[in-house]
Amino acid sequence: MSGIFRLTVAYDGTAYRGWQVQKGRATVQGVLEQAAERLNGEPTPVPGASRTDAGVHARGQACRFATPHDLPAGRVPRALNGFLPEDVVVTAAADAPPGFHPVRDARGKHYRYSFRVGRVEDPFTRRYELRIARRPDVEAMRAAAALLVGTHDFRSFEKVGSPREHTVRTLSRLDVVESGEYIHVDLLANGFLYGMARNLAGSLLRVGERGFDAATVSAWLAHPRRGSAGPILPPHGLCLMQVFFADPIGGNA
Repeated sequence: MSGIFRLTVAYDGTAYRGWQVQKGRATVQGVLEQAAERLNGEPTPVPGASRTDAGVHARGQACRFATPHDLPAGRVPRALNGFLPEDVVVTAAADAPPGFHPVRDARGKHYRYSFRVGRVEDPFTRRYELRIARRPDVEAMRAAAALLVGTHDFRSFEKVGSPREHTVRTLSRLDVVESGEYIHVDLLANGFLYGMARNLAGSLLRVGERGFDAATVSAWLAHPRRGSAGPILPPHGLCLMQVFFADPIGGNA
């Protein structure tokens, strides 16, 4: 291969059954690999850093792309975007070493779950936020979030049916940010379990609605049981904002 690149990809996940290739279903990885094959003239795998669920969006997904063509990094986004649908866009590319793999080399991920407080849906933004009719107690949400930061067994915040055996993760940030009619829950961790980001956001929302209290949150951590926390919120409010890497190539993807 003449070039190996770390791509940054943004997508509207509404029309897709998630990131990972699935036979007979439209996925983000699927359309990227179709574009890569058209550019390269041969089947080309495009592994990604995070297997976002159906309907989840991304501003900063990271993936690996290799090509036999002599393409500088600056020309890769335009070359691939010419074969991609409008709801999937390669926003940046950086040269990567031959052994680069976006899963193995990722050091952390930033997800954001967005709420909008309002009586009716906003037709222009409804795909990317969960509307809630009443403003929750944000200070209570922040107090509960503080209990969740750190290294814990997050099994309680994982979807039932997940095959993961090891459920300890380090959550380095869990911020609840108000901005006008919006409330954003920002989650930064070294890795996420299946459904964990949406479960954490749903748990905090329920705390803000006075459905749970801090003692309940502490119990979920002290006695982890898969599926006991939640609810798991709908996917359209979640966005993968950024994937972090230790090396400086092209900056963090």
